[in-house]
Formats: sequence, C-alpha cells, structure tokens
Amino acid sequence: MSEIEGVRLPVEGMTCGSCVARIERTVKKVGGVASVRVSLRDETMTVRRDPALVSNAALAQAVEAAGYRTDPDRAEPATAEVSRGLLARLLGR
Repeated sequence: MSEIEGVRLPVEGMTCGSCVARIERTVKKVGGVASVRVSLRDETMTVRRDPALVSNAALAQAVEAAGYRTDPDRAEPATAEVSRGLLARLLGR
C-alpha cells in the first residue's frame, strides 16, 4: 500500500455488537483497507485505507453488502488521532 488516509462514513441500521462485527469483517476484506473501526454509539465507520485502491463508493458497497446503509457523499476525512488503531495510540505512534 502507498499513502494511507483515514475516512469516516455514517452507517445506518446497526442495532447491536453483531452488526458492528459483521460490518468490520466485510469491510476488512476490501483490497486497500488497512483497518476499520465501527462505532455503534456514533453510527459511524472509520477506515484507514489506500485511496488509490479503494474509493468511498467501494466502502459503501461493502457496508451495503453486509446489510446496512451508508452514503459515500457524506464521507469526511478522519483525523490522524481518530483513524489510528488503539495499540498505535497507546504506544504513541
């Protein structure tokens, strides 16, 4: 992968932790995705991805394939702090 960037998308239709897990599993399979974190509370999905390999539309297709709704036109850049994984934040990287 080349340049990694974070993007946040809204996700509608989630009701429980199983919904979160299903979306994360499905989106992780998309080529170019480095990591994905879904928040049931915020109804959002934060993805670290290579934008040359995976578009917002491709992420939306994966969410919809998992059975949920999102709007790629409402995607917004995720700050570096938000898009980094928990371990990286704990280690200060």
